[in-house]
Amino acid sequence: MTRLQDRVALVTGASSGIGNAIATTFGREGAKVVLADVRKEPKLEDERSVFDKLDELDATYTYVETDVTTPESVEKAVEAAVSEFGGLDILVNNAGIYYQYAVGETPLEEWDQIMDVNLRGLFLCCKAALPELERSEHAKIINLSSIYGLVGGKGSGAYCASKGAVSNLTRQMALDYAADEINVNALAPGIIKTAQNAEWRETDPELLADWQAATPWPRFGEPEDVANAALFLASDESDFVTGTVLSVDGGWTAR
Repeated sequence: MTRLQDRVALVTGASSGIGNAIATTFGREGAKVVLADVRKEPKLEDERSVFDKLDELDATYTYVETDVTTPESVEKAVEAAVSEFGGLDILVNNAGIYYQYAVGETPLEEWDQIMDVNLRGLFLCCKAALPELERSEHAKIINLSSIYGLVGGKGSGAYCASKGAVSNLTRQMALDYAADEINVNALAPGIIKTAQNAEWRETDPELLADWQAATPWPRFGEPEDVANAALFLASDESDFVTGTVLSVDGGWTAR
């Protein structure tokens, strides 16, 4: 199947984890993919390069070094989509960071970093991409929220605040751009096995046990689980879906 044949997709944070899986899935489904990330290499040593995966699929792609907190950098990524592939149809705001602190222990610098990447970066990408998306007949915005954008999470004050904002900004944008037929949705992953939580999974058995107890499904998620949900939201099959936050969490938020 080629559910995204000849669509142009811009994926931030595309080199690792969920972004890597989404970019690969989109390439497999016929999309031309702009890989936007601050680095080319995956964060985990045993993770396959997104470039190798896309080459194996004979997919069409380009890489743009992108810092989502900088307007000029984001605009460069959007311009690459237009100059390389003639436009933009799908924006995936996946770039994000996570520091684990209760509010009282959160360093101000790390609060600002989380807000800059997770929220300001998403805003800048949307702002830069919207003029091109308004020209598309298949316009989709997919934001990466989190289960912690729907419920609280212990020791994750800044992250919960940023992802809660992503969830509600998704709903707000869906209202503003419905008349333009731009679908705006979000994904709320649960515990997905990525570099973001690899150290805790390997070194903190108590936290790992808490996560396992909170996930009704008998395994943690894989990046491909989120990529498959992103594919639905990017495809024509979701044309009447907008303003929703779709949980991909093994039942975490159903409790």
